[in-house]
Amino acid sequence: MEVKKLRNIAKILSFLALAAIFLQCTPKAELVKEDDAAILRKRVEEYWTYRVKGELDKSNSYESPEYREKINLVRYINQLGRSPMKWDGFDIIEVWTTGEEGHVKLNTRYRYLLPQTTKAAFERMIEEEWIKKGGQWYRRPPVS
Repeated sequence: MEVKKLRNIAKILSFLALAAIFLQCTPKAELVKEDDAAILRKRVEEYWTYRVKGELDKSNSYESPEYREKINLVRYINQLGRSPMKWDGFDIIEVWTTGEEGHVKLNTRYRYLLPQTTKAAFERMIEEEWIKKGGQWYRRPPVS
């Protein structure tokens, strides 16, 4: 009876050893780190989606920290919310990064809300600069 138990234990140990070897040989999923341009593209997509939806309280958090120090949320919403222009959509044409600076080329669509203007949609190609601070991308507002 003892010999039979030892054989069973040996079989179990052999099986476990083979299972461990098999598991070591199977390919493991690798963590792929997104590159800066892909991360920036996502941020731009999120920012402009909020702008098109008119969710200025959300788009504000994508503006650079320096800009948000100067222009608080209430002022930001008042300035952009009173615009006679409504964004209808956007297409990201190109995104590229150089170190902590990002550049984005967009095709934007908008309408004027003034009664004396045509209801037609307009398109305009714009370029934006984004900066990376603390590991996060922020929109650099245009110099006025």
